[in-house]
Amino acid sequence: MHSRIKYIVEDLLPLYQEDLLHAETKEWLEEQLENSEEYRLLLQRLSQPLPQPEIETSIDYHRMMGKIGRKLSLYQIVFVALSFFLAIQTSLLNDSFGFILWYTVLGLIVYSFYRNWVMLLMISFIPVMLWSVGLSLSDLTAGTSGMGAETDWKATLLPSLFGGIIMAGLHGIFAVIGGCMGWLIAKLRERGKNE
Repeated sequence: MHSRIKYIVEDLLPLYQEDLLHAETKEWLEEQLENSEEYRLLLQRLSQPLPQPEIETSIDYHRMMGKIGRKLSLYQIVFVALSFFLAIQTSLLNDSFGFILWYTVLGLIVYSFYRNWVMLLMISFIPVMLWSVGLSLSDLTAGTSGMGAETDWKATLLPSLFGGIIMAGLHGIFAVIGGCMGWLIAKLRERGKNE
């Protein structure tokens, strides 16, 4: 009979600790605990946290993170190169409106990959701005800038920077539109998973 009661007490102790027992059952169990040192020791052991085992692994964390970092850097280089290529091929400076489609697609891809608006703006904005300023300065050195021959590079630098910012901002707007599409797609996928 004692062993049967011991099993019942062992089964009830976790519920007792969580205060999930009916009043009568709780009263009976407390009587058992008062009368038996063995049951009190069981309750005490149950109250102690389990020891956490040491897990040994053969994975070199720093090496693994280095590989991941190199892979992410490669993707960033690819996206920046793609942005420079699109800036050169489809820019308004080339009298092309193809940039509207391509920068929207670039924004969609970059946002879908990074889920980061700052990264999207940097990848879409900086290459166009640099290319636009570089093109303005190269036109000045070639003498095809439309400004007088007496104009020097210092006087052209500020308007070139301003024009580059406007041009990059225009391209960035379409990249943000693409990023918004990527954001909506991500939200729809999350909603589909949650349902």
